[in-house]
Amino acid sequence: MDGDASIIPTLDVSLAYDAEQKPELLRQLHHALFDIGFLYIKNHGVPSDTIEDLTRLLPALFDLPTAEKAKLSKLNSPHFLGYSGFAEETTLGKQDLREQFDFATELPAVCRESATVPNGTPDHEATAKQRDLSQLYWRLRGPNQWPDLAGFKEAFIAYHDAVQELSYRFVNLIEEAFGIPIGTFDHFFGRQAPRSIARNGETITNGNTKSLLPPQHRLKLLRYPPSQHAKEAQGVGAHKDSSGWLTFLLQVGDEPGLEVMSPDGQWIKVPPIDGTFVVNFGNAFEAATEGAVKATIHRVIAPGPDSNVRYSIPFFQGLPLDMTVSEVRSYIPDKVRRLRKEAGGGGDGVSSFLDPRWDSLGESQLRKWIRSHRDVGLKWYGQEAVEYYTA
Repeated sequence: MDGDASIIPTLDVSLAYDAEQKPELLRQLHHALFDIGFLYIKNHGVPSDTIEDLTRLLPALFDLPTAEKAKLSKLNSPHFLGYSGFAEETTLGKQDLREQFDFATELPAVCRESATVPNGTPDHEATAKQRDLSQLYWRLRGPNQWPDLAGFKEAFIAYHDAVQELSYRFVNLIEEAFGIPIGTFDHFFGRQAPRSIARNGETITNGNTKSLLPPQHRLKLLRYPPSQHAKEAQGVGAHKDSSGWLTFLLQVGDEPGLEVMSPDGQWIKVPPIDGTFVVNFGNAFEAATEGAVKATIHRVIAPGPDSNVRYSIPFFQGLPLDMTVSEVRSYIPDKVRRLRKEAGGGGDGVSSFLDPRWDSLGESQLRKWIRSHRDVGLKWYGQEAVEYYTA
């Protein structure tokens, strides 16, 4: 049964620069965060030509010869970056009827075989004393596999950088909407350290924050071809996003398919709206705020046999792999973490972070990728790791 799509608000984020209208924007944002977990944003500041430069290349990217796409297979990458063919990824144990390319912030590999580093060996942005880069999850971090497609790499990086900047600005708005000191989360992204942080409900001077390796954001370029399967075939199954802090989804063109679950359990269609991103919140955000921010369940219905191809580009804002949800939670004031309990609401329980084994963001990310791409996990992480993370 379909719910009313009007429940999903559209926020004009340019109003953040209008002193008179900003309070209303923050009120609307608080409502979207707390009550819904999904929203559209418009006037977001990502240039339309930057979007067009990437999206116009999508048909050519997916139309590359099969042999060329095979050269970019995720099986080549311990970072789970590259190409997945049609129905190669699974959600809830069922094949997703789509093909995709996974890309990320272009960064060097950092994983080491040993926790120690020989004298004189550079350790990128950190020393061995600050973090153990031999942890298995550090293999997730590394460079992309780039297709041989004229202009693609440049277009992708320009798009990545523009949405990355939008994501940082939007996080600052979320801080304001909840009364968290502005800049509290900047430290997570390798930006200027915040002047103050909130711990246990008290705002204190930021003197000894943990050294963090800035995260790698991930993007999927997705193609959902018309399906010959039964009506409402699974483009991607019902899930909460577990790949980051926030998701910024660009729905390319007019083909629908995205649906979100309403608070009363109905599926609501989230159609493409020109000039907008759909924003939703990851599992870690919900867990760290103890439900004050909702990570909403959503899915994609594959296009029917008489439909057009659907393209979309989700940007998953990453968090440092060597943080834990408990550490993230310590930055969030008690007054925010009490909101859900005081409102008498509870979570739906669909969160891997409810299991203390996955409090580590690196561990939870590795688990997510191995469960989605078992073949890659077996090749690069081994049978023992795959059995552990899929148990």
